[in-house]
Amino acid sequence: MTELEYVIRHGGLTPKAFLKKITRRNFGATILSGLAGVAASRLIKTPSAEAAGADFTIAIIPDPQYLACSCPDGFGGYYSGMMNWIVNNRNMVFTSGTPPFGANIKAVVGVGDCVNSTGTNEYMNAETAWTILDTNGIAFTTPPGNHDYSVGPSSRSNLGEQFATGYFSASNRSSVYGSGIDLGGGDKAHWIGSYDTTGANTAVKFVISGIRMLILAMDFFAGNDAWSWAYDVMRAHFDCECYITTHAWLTSNGSHFQRTDSYGPNSYSMADAPYSNSAAEAWSSIGVNTWPNLLGTFSGHDLGPASASTGTPSPAWFWQQVPVKSDSSRGQTVQQVFANSQQLDSGCSMSVNQASGAGQIASVFLLSRRPSLGLLEGRMISTQSQEWFQSKSPSFPGGTSWSASETLLFSVPFAGLPRERDSGRPAEIN
Repeated sequence: MTELEYVIRHGGLTPKAFLKKITRRNFGATILSGLAGVAASRLIKTPSAEAAGADFTIAIIPDPQYLACSCPDGFGGYYSGMMNWIVNNRNMVFTSGTPPFGANIKAVVGVGDCVNSTGTNEYMNAETAWTILDTNGIAFTTPPGNHDYSVGPSSRSNLGEQFATGYFSASNRSSVYGSGIDLGGGDKAHWIGSYDTTGANTAVKFVISGIRMLILAMDFFAGNDAWSWAYDVMRAHFDCECYITTHAWLTSNGSHFQRTDSYGPNSYSMADAPYSNSAAEAWSSIGVNTWPNLLGTFSGHDLGPASASTGTPSPAWFWQQVPVKSDSSRGQTVQQVFANSQQLDSGCSMSVNQASGAGQIASVFLLSRRPSLGLLEGRMISTQSQEWFQSKSPSFPGGTSWSASETLLFSVPFAGLPRERDSGRPAEIN
């Protein structure tokens, strides 16, 4: 692809390194279809862009692996029920914020472990569940987790069939996105591309309420080449806020995964860089800490030292919100969100207990953007019990940490990218 072709399709210039990678890896068919849609979207002033400021929500799916295999059985009913809850409650009114507002769920982001093992019935359950979003006009993206590898992630060739060539593969997801998914209200989702033919490292773009968001779904402890690809995509989309979703980033205690941590790369016999990077290595050695457009990360994977349902005190928790300052020239704050309720799903209790966490299964983390107020808010709900997660009780599980009433977990200042003074567009990366 020439620079001129890129300008025509994309509406802007891109680093030559990215152009070379598109040509060398020969995934033009995957990427160009998405870029054509992006270019078209920039030529049309959408209603949401004209009336920027509408509140909206992105739903994060925390490690649904046990919903695929055993909770409540091998048929995936709670998995589909969780996705149906998102569809049926996309316009629910949040009353814990000030003032109350409609959720306006526009997109869903997974953090991996779509299945517990790569057996056919589990992937069928997962595909059935995620397809509910496809058929109801809610765009999604998700990376693979370690359980989405057939015999573990010590080799990338072990990537499960559904991410390698099936439902979650780049070819299938790009075909679903087509020239763009209409999210309603003038909002749209676009397929941007993938590092290779699999769905292990992919990029999508959402334009919601006039805000452009690039979401990079990255492989489990991704290698150097995948991170290089992701950096080039971020650079090429300088007008977008950038977010990373990957299976393992924060631990359940809110720190970056190290190689030697429990459930870190060494636990899976994953070779050092360039094959794999812990979150700490990706942040500091790869240089994600210097990405000027990065505003958030989403992850799951880690477990607390004891399951809540056992009654054993645990210092870890099922969600974390940890801001970290970027070392980029902008010095922006990156909002890191961890969400993983698989320990509750593994117990799959039919009875509900606010003290022990029993019954708080098939949970969804709801991350809401309130542009006119400059706020980012978080809530988490069990779609089965209909009860809301609260902040961690010091005496958990002896204390009550779920509520029948909607609970606001956090509300933090969030302004997005700095805008050029006159154009209203984000400033270009230097």
